[in-house]
Amino acid sequence: MDESGRLNVVLFALTGFGNTVLKALLAENRVNVKAVFTVKYDNPFPYYEEEPLLTLCEQNQVRCYHGIKVSSEGGMALLQDLAPDLILVATFKQILKTNVLSLPKLGVVNLHPSLLPQYRGPCPSNAALLNGDTITGITAHYITEGLDEGDILFQRKIDIGNVENDGQLRWKLAQLAGEMVPELLQLFTGFVRPVGIPQDHSQATDAPKPTAVDGYLELANSIQEVQRKVRALNPLPGVSILVGQQRILVDRFEMRPGSYERGVRENAAFIDWTINSQTIRLFKKLN
Repeated sequence: MDESGRLNVVLFALTGFGNTVLKALLAENRVNVKAVFTVKYDNPFPYYEEEPLLTLCEQNQVRCYHGIKVSSEGGMALLQDLAPDLILVATFKQILKTNVLSLPKLGVVNLHPSLLPQYRGPCPSNAALLNGDTITGITAHYITEGLDEGDILFQRKIDIGNVENDGQLRWKLAQLAGEMVPELLQLFTGFVRPVGIPQDHSQATDAPKPTAVDGYLELANSIQEVQRKVRALNPLPGVSILVGQQRILVDRFEMRPGSYERGVRENAAFIDWTINSQTIRLFKKLN
């Protein structure tokens, strides 16, 4: 707690979720944002238009560190100097070890983009779309040494749109994460660590990082699977179909009425593919 009685918070986050969560924290008079730990990227944020989290920190005069392994000796020295009451995580590419998890009095809380214990792991929005889910959400939970296994503080749900791709869904989830910050901070009123609800580990599912091969449409068994892949794996790692000897990236689709001969027909802007008596038009990705 700082001299004015505010909660000292350190944020571990990446561009995207980190932006909305940081903005929500900065709007809170109950919080003193001590620092942000993030990753510096040379390329634009790939999922939707968003300024780098590092830039947002600079604009708001928030101390920001990048390229630091927080569990290392140097990272721990910085954290001990910052003396956070609470560490908040909003997507991060590091496994947090016991030395970090035991540092803040109020614990380390993650805003995970799924309804845990469903979709533990790095890419839950991809998994939700691949499985054809219509609802997803954010889980606020304590971080433990087990991957996304910590006790749940609360969850919030959102609907998944019928044609949303992964980039669009991530944007919605990021907005929801920011909206959840005030409610999360309210749980820690009085600097008391609230008790979470244990997860039912028997119901857990995984959400590994998809690969380019996962996006090979010719490996799909049905039009429904093609639709899910196009939505789930765009913009990353991308979706493609092999036409002759050339692999072509596609990023949108529409169903075609009528009866067509089975096979693939290429146009300058799209590819019509008839499989199992259904035809889908795949639009070529514009680079």
